[in-house]
Amino acid sequence: MTDSCELFRIGYLMLNPVGQIQIINPVACKIFGIKKNELLQQDFSDFILTEDKSLWNRLFSGRNEDELKGNLQLRLLRWDGSIFLSNLHYFYQKDELGLSVFRIFIIEDSQQNPEAVAGRSAIQQNDYLFAFSPVIVYKCDVFSPFTANYISSNLTKILGYSVEEFLSVPDFWINRIHPEDRDKVFANLSLLFFSGRQLHEYRFKHQNGQWKWLRDELFLITDSSGTAVEVAGYRSDITESREKEAALYDSRNLLKTIIDTVPLRIFWKDKQSRYLGCNPVFAKDAGVKFPQQIIGKNDYDLSWTKEQADHYRADDRQVIDSGVSKLYYEEPLNTPDGNTIWLQTSKVPLRNTHHEVFGVLGIYQDITEQKQSNDTMRLASAIYHYSNEAIMVSDENNLIMAVNPAFTRMTGYELDDVKGKDPRIFNSGRQKKSFYQKMWQKLLAEDHWQGEIWDLHKDGSVQAKWMNISIIRQADQRIYCYVAQFSDITEKKKLDELYLAQANYDDLTNLPNRSLFKYQLNKEIKKSRRNNLLLSLLFLDLDHSKDINDTLGHAIGDKLLAEVSSRILKCVRETDTVARLGGDEFAVILPDITKPRIEMIAQNIIAALNKPFILDQNKVEHFISTSIGIVLYPADGLDLESLMKHADQAMYKAKIEGRSRFCYFTRSMQFEAYEKMTLTHQLRSALAKNELQVHYQPILDLSSKRIIKAEALLRWNHANRGLIDSSIFIPIAEESGLINEIGNWVFMQACALIKRWLDEFGTIIQISVNVSPIQFKYFNKYAWSEKLNELGLPGNCINVEITEGLLLKDTADVKDRLLEYRNAGIEVSIDDFGTGFSSLSYLKRFDIDYLKIDRSFISNLINNETDRALVEAIIVMAHKLDIFTIAEGVESKEQQDLLIQFGCDYVQGFYYSPAIQTDEFERLLAHQKM
Repeated sequence: MTDSCELFRIGYLMLNPVGQIQIINPVACKIFGIKKNELLQQDFSDFILTEDKSLWNRLFSGRNEDELKGNLQLRLLRWDGSIFLSNLHYFYQKDELGLSVFRIFIIEDSQQNPEAVAGRSAIQQNDYLFAFSPVIVYKCDVFSPFTANYISSNLTKILGYSVEEFLSVPDFWINRIHPEDRDKVFANLSLLFFSGRQLHEYRFKHQNGQWKWLRDELFLITDSSGTAVEVAGYRSDITESREKEAALYDSRNLLKTIIDTVPLRIFWKDKQSRYLGCNPVFAKDAGVKFPQQIIGKNDYDLSWTKEQADHYRADDRQVIDSGVSKLYYEEPLNTPDGNTIWLQTSKVPLRNTHHEVFGVLGIYQDITEQKQSNDTMRLASAIYHYSNEAIMVSDENNLIMAVNPAFTRMTGYELDDVKGKDPRIFNSGRQKKSFYQKMWQKLLAEDHWQGEIWDLHKDGSVQAKWMNISIIRQADQRIYCYVAQFSDITEKKKLDELYLAQANYDDLTNLPNRSLFKYQLNKEIKKSRRNNLLLSLLFLDLDHSKDINDTLGHAIGDKLLAEVSSRILKCVRETDTVARLGGDEFAVILPDITKPRIEMIAQNIIAALNKPFILDQNKVEHFISTSIGIVLYPADGLDLESLMKHADQAMYKAKIEGRSRFCYFTRSMQFEAYEKMTLTHQLRSALAKNELQVHYQPILDLSSKRIIKAEALLRWNHANRGLIDSSIFIPIAEESGLINEIGNWVFMQACALIKRWLDEFGTIIQISVNVSPIQFKYFNKYAWSEKLNELGLPGNCINVEITEGLLLKDTADVKDRLLEYRNAGIEVSIDDFGTGFSSLSYLKRFDIDYLKIDRSFISNLINNETDRALVEAIIVMAHKLDIFTIAEGVESKEQQDLLIQFGCDYVQGFYYSPAIQTDEFERLLAHQKM
């Protein structure tokens, strides 16, 4: 077959910006008498007769906005040296890549074919044939600007323009093509001269100003000699179909996103129960990595047992054969890891457009936890209802539309706090403006970005996040929304190699040692002095780390120190210095800092070290805390020695005030140290001077509202100072060792009172005595049980109140003492339950009689849903473990009524009575007896 390009007898070339031939069609090769590969990259001017080159050079080198297209007659040279006259039609434009190109059409004989003219006349005479056609028929010139010489009258009906204006207005068609489509349309038109036919789609402005999508099919018309004389074509409005395609694309994209991200498992099968598809979470349950791997398989090919596969196929068969959905039924599933979970499943028949069943759609969710007791569910929900993945969705203008619960837990923000706002509200200022510019450049270029971002929590603290951001686009590539997924970073970059010698680092933690710390501190002091900047030094001493060393050995202790250093590093800035000074002492240098940031870092370190440590393969949780002393340069010292000394004093002050806190250095600390020594001395004689008193707070049976217990609370009525708070003198008693003597005295007072009340009122009022961890370590074995036997009192007349922290130590002393209490009938309560540690394993290991719910939960019981849920969960859990509950700090009838509703056993608080002296308590008992 003769090549259609040869029939048209039009040569086509495309030149690059320097005039070299980049593209050439076969006709042009034939005209010049040379092969294609010999013409490519040749300078077009080499084929122009010398006398005509100046004309070409002026045109090519001087092109501007007014010379984008035109016609030119030149004498050209063939390869054999012969000369021929040619008519050139040229135009200058950008190609689809945005590069400047020069397109040239060469015709040896430019005479018009009479038959083509006659053809156009015939088309005009029969224009009425297209008056009601949905297709616009037209004819136009062969070359740009492709001026139309005929267009059917239905143009007005379809596009709103009259035939007259379309044919008479210069560049009418070109100027109404969408600017974004125009270059592509012209680039495609050049292909017409290769194949004789071209089909493309583009946007065209309707007379009413709207953009319409047109399908345009063009045909090259030749005369009898094969020379192209004009172009004929038809255009049809495809706007509606394009809009439907876009809507369908969005719908399918949204459906896929929902199926892929919904936490439910979704699958669909054919009539033979072969899988046609599933979502990722179902694929994981089925033991495959990707949903595509399940297509074509049946249930026997997956991780289920044969019995389960038989059961699933029977359910499929029932739904397919009956055409009736089977909804919300429960069944077991064996997971690939060997566990069995319970599912709630629904299956519905899949139907085609003829309403014929061709398969089954299934959806299920894991309801294993729901099948457990509601009590355990509440506890699990209250304690463990947290996720590591947060999701935030913003619209095309990057305004927040939605967040998930994990987002709220992680950032502190509810949806109402952030809806309609730009995520810039989270900007911590820690990363520079250039960082965000690069992030957005990559995101917009690739539709995805991931990396580390430092954002603000609602409480003002700074959070490190590992974030993935994706752009979801519509069918026309406009942005539909942004989806950000992020989690707390659990790993931190290794400490930058800022120092010269390995000898300056601690071998265990890889932190700067004391020598390097001093060098760095001196350097920062000089820098702060020179630039008038605030410098801060933090001294850290670990609380209770010695207990871990003593009980678990130095290897575990070393592992603890390594983990502590890692956690501290995660709490500071990259410009800060963390050092290990020796033993369990650490220091942090904070240059160029503000006081609020100092406190935030100190608080973050305290919080990080309060979290449990998993130090061995038994996965046992161990707990420590830290006391931090803070000094400021230049206010607290002008040199290294004074800053270190004062930071050490501040650190010991933090220990005195209760540990797990920070304390600034003040000039009064030396006075406070003297004051502590004085109180310690006076406390030694307080018993002899009868300054110590025991007050008793009633504990009531909630069902009967009767006093059946009391808590013994120690008071120090100092001869000169009056009442001294127990939070001041109890730590002094513990540190000095006086707590053992005082604790035994309180026990003896309680026993004597129980005996007296038994004789007077004929009933035993149990008294709860608080026992310090120090007492456990130095108790005389069987001393208390023997005293009860001596008085003829049963063991359960005494209740020993201890803290969660004591149980978590799980030492031999603790075990022996609790066993002694159990054997003697002495009951045990856990005080302030819910405020200490998250590990509940000790409830299984030890015999506990009562859980005392801390007053912080009770105080918010009315107004805080979380506290209500936690209190109810604690009560339900305790009852499941045969443990009674006592609510502390009850102050209103509303609180009492809720506790009755939750099933709490006992209550105490100001609503009933504060802690009172013995004679007042006895009056309450006497009144109750009446």
